Amino acid sequence: MAAHSAKAKISESRFDSSYFSSGGYDTYREDVLSWVGNAGRLIDQLLAGTPNPSVLDAGCAHGFLIAILQEQHGMRVSGLEYSPYAIRHAEPAVRKRIRQGNLLEPGSFPSNSFDLVSCLDVLEYFDRSGVERAIKNLVRWTKQYVLFSGLYRHSLQASQRRNPDPLRITTLSQEEFKKLFRDAGAPCVRRVNFGNGGDAFIFEKIKITKKS
Repeated sequence: MAAHSAKAKISESRFDSSYFSSGGYDTYREDVLSWVGNAGRLIDQLLAGTPNPSVLDAGCAHGFLIAILQEQHGMRVSGLEYSPYAIRHAEPAVRKRIRQGNLLEPGSFPSNSFDLVSCLDVLEYFDRSGVERAIKNLVRWTKQYVLFSGLYRHSLQASQRRNPDPLRITTLSQEEFKKLFRDAGAPCVRRVNFGNGGDAFIFEKIKITKKS
């Protein structure tokens, strides 16, 4: 789930095979498959009343989540991923659905392109200004929901000693993330846990009605 900071670009090549097999990624596939089914079922519940729902996974890595959503829930899916390595090794069923790019480019997708945008453990690779810009884009691209998780300040996963990652730049508290999403127009409506020990949040975009 790779990206780059707003000020100093991290080379795409840094997110290569060694990245996806070190630190917290040494059991990457096993770890993701332990919770991604629960995430898929949650998204299916959120979008149950939406006809032909569409989902973007921003920072999708190998595309495990969108593969589940496409194959088990019949959703229209897209992925956005910074790492060419991750895309080359993505799940075959969704590899062509993944676009190479990053979360700092608002023009990557038009506003209100997807019914739900997920962004799971990605924003730690941006500096603070990049985090704010990325959150604005996540809210811009969704029509309804953003499903978000991060490495929260003071958590074990955010510890460089417990979970070393030299590319990690920023960790914020849960309350700081909630405020940034609220300021971007999507307040928190629910906290969930997929069974992987980390909290995720559902943010719902405020619909602006035009005055007649």
